Amino acid sequence: MKKMRLVASFTTISALSIGTSMAASPLTGYVPANVKSVCDISETTFNSAWVKVALPTKPEPLSIGPFYDKESGIVYVFPADGPNFSTAGQSFTDCAFFEWSAQMFLWLTSSVNDGAKPSSNAPLHNTGIDTPFVFSSEFFYRLSQDGSLIPQNEGSTMPSKQVRTSKTDEPLATIAQAGGDNVLFSQPDNELSESSSLVYYDILTNRPFGYIADANINSTSSPKSYTQFADSSEKICHAIKYGLVNGFVDNKGETAAALYNLFCPNDPVSITGTPVFPNSIPQLETAIDFLSMNMEIKVAWVDASTLKHPERYIIQKGSIPIYTKVEGENQMIHSWNKDADLAMVGMHVVGSVKGHPEMIWATFEHVDNAPNATYYYLDNSKKKAKHTDSGTQWLFSDGTAVSTVTPYGVSYTDPDSSVNYINPTTPNQSTPVSTVSNVNRINPWGSIQGENSAKENSAVISTSIAALTQLQAFYSSQGLNNVKDPRLNYMLTGASWGHNGEFPTGTTTHTIAGTAAMANTTMETFQQTYLQKNGDNTGCFSCHGIKSGDSKFNVSHIYNKINNVEK
Repeated sequence: MKKMRLVASFTTISALSIGTSMAASPLTGYVPANVKSVCDISETTFNSAWVKVALPTKPEPLSIGPFYDKESGIVYVFPADGPNFSTAGQSFTDCAFFEWSAQMFLWLTSSVNDGAKPSSNAPLHNTGIDTPFVFSSEFFYRLSQDGSLIPQNEGSTMPSKQVRTSKTDEPLATIAQAGGDNVLFSQPDNELSESSSLVYYDILTNRPFGYIADANINSTSSPKSYTQFADSSEKICHAIKYGLVNGFVDNKGETAAALYNLFCPNDPVSITGTPVFPNSIPQLETAIDFLSMNMEIKVAWVDASTLKHPERYIIQKGSIPIYTKVEGENQMIHSWNKDADLAMVGMHVVGSVKGHPEMIWATFEHVDNAPNATYYYLDNSKKKAKHTDSGTQWLFSDGTAVSTVTPYGVSYTDPDSSVNYINPTTPNQSTPVSTVSNVNRINPWGSIQGENSAKENSAVISTSIAALTQLQAFYSSQGLNNVKDPRLNYMLTGASWGHNGEFPTGTTTHTIAGTAAMANTTMETFQQTYLQKNGDNTGCFSCHGIKSGDSKFNVSHIYNKINNVEK
């Protein structure tokens, strides 16, 4: 059994009421049981807008869904309503951004292996290793190391993952991280881990991101000059039309064109054939492009064979580099590549919405990753309460509290031989390079810790509780109580964006909304504090902010390095 991870004052676990549902929170044991529900998601909203999508047909909208995975019974969650984000039936508050983040994560990790609703006595299980998730499907491009966006078509080569490299490395490093070339290992042996694994990374973008990139690369064929990511219905429609007319969208049966015309009636395309009613997720491709706007995601993985409970993780196949110890040296060398089942431990979800071309920057982690530093939250009585995680069973921590995370190994490529090594970091030459760093989440829930962060912390925590509780309640309402959805083990740990759609400069916080100090323990592991001279903490935008006169695409570190978009 997993050890309880609550401080002594939380010794009992009670049912948590979210919306109209009553269910135990999936995050029980990871967050305080009495967090105030600052951000809520109702059962009606989840059932009508998260597992169904309304196609704008006339005279009445047509609702489609839910779709289920044929094997596991896991339900498909649709993306948030894209260009209509600011009028999505809720006040335009921080909660709207946090809830968009949660919905998009559940969409990205939904299976596209859709089918009919499973029977209640079906042998339901966790998603299989060959299951195509949205982020690993044709809806997303994979960024290669040579700067190409590559379609993820069925039957393509095994996706290659890499260890961490610096954002300044050339040629283009598809897995560059804040904090330089320092590598991260998981714990070698505890209740969660059989043995230690390196952490591997990759970057993907959705198709409209690629359409805009291609249009700017090949400006003579572009119907529009793009100066920023799409932030309106008109702009995303323009990008999707570019994809349609330039052969980036599979238009068999004219279904894609028909759906485009439904969402983009002011700039229609001609239809010569008879559209097929979209009765599967892939047939909804231009609708999905419209809803998801422009997106870029980064994913962190460990070798699933090193885990004692891989069923608790989203699993995908991939090719990873294997490093072995150099005899007589404090050094590891890249010896071969291995095809492996990989377990997701973290994901950055970045995307544009109406009025926000600077994009929302959200991050998610597996609940077993690492403990939080002490933080404040609002309890059910609206009083500020203090919480400290306890326990020693974490994937990247032994439970010891630290204020900084020490790296021991650094990736290095020999310029003469092009051989990859892991060398000791400069301050730790005598410490083995494979030493596991003791990782804490220094700024829990993305805010500088103190009593002033209590409300924002509760907003982030309650968003995850609400989303996962409604997901769990949906299965119960469908008679599918035995569905083991690994998404229930991932939580939002922060999201930030620009005030009123501003592009933050990365030097002041007044332009940044949401959680300005967030960092993912699997990605910004060694650089979780961005303190400026004036004491401001600017999180993602300390790197992704742009200076006056810069291209607005500079918020993305990969956009201007993309040199080709394959069809």
